[in-house]
Amino acid sequence: MRAVTAAKSKNLAYLPGARGGRPWQKRLIMGLILVVVLYFGLLFAAQYWRLVQFRQTLDEIDAQIAGARAQNEEMQAEIERLHSPAYLEEMARQELGMVRSGELLFFFQKPDNLPQ
Repeated sequence: MRAVTAAKSKNLAYLPGARGGRPWQKRLIMGLILVVVLYFGLLFAAQYWRLVQFRQTLDEIDAQIAGARAQNEEMQAEIERLHSPAYLEEMARQELGMVRSGELLFFFQKPDNLPQ
């Protein structure tokens, strides 16, 4: 029976050297596969890191845009107020010290500056 199993196992090897092979070839192939996998893994990691940085930059730019839009809205509101005659009159009185004809303007000294 042993002779039959030995004969069968000889018939199972179709290619010469399929059983043992050369161990250095297997190591070389496994080493090359490992190098290729590591190379593509590093490429993926580097691209992912760049993507994270781009997303952070995009968030910063979006925040700047939001700030600029808020400032733009404030300026638009100021422009609308400047077109109002009541606001213009108020600014002329406060900033320039202007008065209407017939009005009197009084200036009061602060108590600290009174002569003694």
